[in-house]
Amino acid sequence: MQTLYSTPYLHIYLHQTTHPTLELHWLDFVPSADFRLAMEELMRLARQYSAQALIADNRLLRALRQADLQWSGDLVFRGLSELGGRRFAAVESLDAMNRMGVTALVANVIPNTNLASQFFPTIEQARAWALAPL
Repeated sequence: MQTLYSTPYLHIYLHQTTHPTLELHWLDFVPSADFRLAMEELMRLARQYSAQALIADNRLLRALRQADLQWSGDLVFRGLSELGGRRFAAVESLDAMNRMGVTALVANVIPNTNLASQFFPTIEQARAWALAPL
């Protein structure tokens, strides 16, 4: 696992297994502007490394604005799908508001993409599923 991006809010890692996979490890609350910059960087990295899967460790991520969630769903899920991405694995946030927002977003956006998605109780389980051969 290689660190590609690091801020006080987020680390982005690259897994090079049978297919390139990016992993987001959220560390805390992130202001709207920083969230959007991080998502744009994620998509730059997804294009650079031809990412086929995305893992989001949302355990420490707190509530996001609905507008930011919707924007990120369009950018990330549709963008990853257009790049040929196949999987999205997430570990749910400990924050109930974030959990509800992300769950609703995934339910609304993922069906309109080529991504399979699944939520997991641990990062190890999320990694195992996302990194398994396609």
